[in-house]
Amino acid sequence: MKKSFLGMFRRAFEFTSPAVSLGLSTALLLSSAVSTQAASPYELPIKEHIFDNGLRLLVLERSDDPRVEAKIFTDMGAIHETPGLLGAAHFQEHIMFKGTPSLGSSDWSAEQPIRERMKVVEAEFIEEKNRARNAIRQRGAIDDYRHEEASPRMRELQAELAALEKEASVYRENGAINKWYQAYGGTNLTATTEQEYMKFDINLPVERIDLFFRLEADRMSNTVFREFDQERMILVEQRLGDLNKPSTPYYEQMNAVAGLIHPVFWPEGYASDFYEYTRTSQRALYEEYFVVNNSTIVLIGGVSIEDMIPKVEHYFGWMKPAPEPTRTPAIEPRPGAERRLIYRNDEIKPRVEFRYLIPAVGHPDRPMFDVLGELARMRLNAALQTAGISGTVNVNTRVVHTDRFGVPGTMNFELILSDATELQSAEALLEKTLSAFKEGSDKDELNMAKAKLRAQWYRTARDASALAFEIGHFQTMDSWRTLPEYLAARDTVNSKDIARLTNSYLVLDNRSVGIARPRHAIAAQEQQQ
Repeated sequence: MKKSFLGMFRRAFEFTSPAVSLGLSTALLLSSAVSTQAASPYELPIKEHIFDNGLRLLVLERSDDPRVEAKIFTDMGAIHETPGLLGAAHFQEHIMFKGTPSLGSSDWSAEQPIRERMKVVEAEFIEEKNRARNAIRQRGAIDDYRHEEASPRMRELQAELAALEKEASVYRENGAINKWYQAYGGTNLTATTEQEYMKFDINLPVERIDLFFRLEADRMSNTVFREFDQERMILVEQRLGDLNKPSTPYYEQMNAVAGLIHPVFWPEGYASDFYEYTRTSQRALYEEYFVVNNSTIVLIGGVSIEDMIPKVEHYFGWMKPAPEPTRTPAIEPRPGAERRLIYRNDEIKPRVEFRYLIPAVGHPDRPMFDVLGELARMRLNAALQTAGISGTVNVNTRVVHTDRFGVPGTMNFELILSDATELQSAEALLEKTLSAFKEGSDKDELNMAKAKLRAQWYRTARDASALAFEIGHFQTMDSWRTLPEYLAARDTVNSKDIARLTNSYLVLDNRSVGIARPRHAIAAQEQQQ
């Protein structure tokens, strides 16, 4: 355990500014991301403070708001997973809701020895599993054949771990974190894990902000991995629920076609992955990534940064910076050939999709793709109607379930059809419509696309939770200062930019084509071919 929070918890609502050095190494930095345009509609009056231990605090003050939207982002997500342990980042989120010694245990002095014994037993289990590698190694390509599922000793150790968990559960106090937040006016308690980050967030009355700092500092330092196997099965159920959506397997196959090696394209785990998680492997993720110098706190509401700095220092300032966490070394290779997926399935609507690799946030071209996406959506809807093809248009930059990345992703143009016999016509229509952007775009449709994007942003800016998310997301992708620049850049896109994007990126060697069609409707056609 890194530090006891028992005393700090008792003082959570009796905070007075401690006599500590605030480490104003970076002082207060006001956002000037669009400094040359003082009247920019995207200027964000964010104030920043970086503490001596590397923790970043971002505050957007709204003095008349009696509440505060509070989020803490950790720069760790699915791109930090390894094959065989996919989904581990999402699982980490689940077990980080299981409390700490001071939150979640009725008697930590009795629970702790059981937890320590579990570490010893699991270490022996891992060693035995490695020793039995030839017996349990995968042999089948289509089936799951192996000589043995587990060795006898592995089964004994698994049973002992289960018995120890049951013994420790006597001291379990369920939902302690949630109960404290709810008792003091907290709403919208959520957690999210994406490819590049994990966040925990809550909306609280301003006078209860100390509770957020206290609980999240404790979660960062002292999480106890309780109910490990129960939570594992909850993750399995969630994943099966997602896979039961007919479109999920198709989209995951498309991700695998569009991206060759980068983990940003990997799914949220296969059935075999979930049973490979151990407390040891999850603890390694926790110890490396959930450190103060890998975290950003975002606050929007009726608080001032001058008041927040000593409070954050009080709860987080004692933490020492850790070695910088490992970053994924994966670099998606330059595309060199068109790829094509034929997905045969009777449960999803027929569709045709083109995907193209596009740059990451932080690249000067990336904001332009938002404009291109709006233009393509308008043109494709009109083209379907003109051609008399019954279907819907889906244009997005989603990979798995995130739409923007600090690494290259894809832009996806999809036509979902009512009639599989129109697949060939729809593919030709998609090709023709996108190719027309090689000549650029007219002024009226450009203005309409930009107006839609501005309206979307204005809605985001009014919503404290949505705005705090964008600020934190951009910080993990690149920098929060990139956000105003990104928004302003979309307004400057012109016809030549659209033509250049199309001629540079929407090219055959950068294209992945997905065709989803029913099995029964193509049997005769395939026989003829």
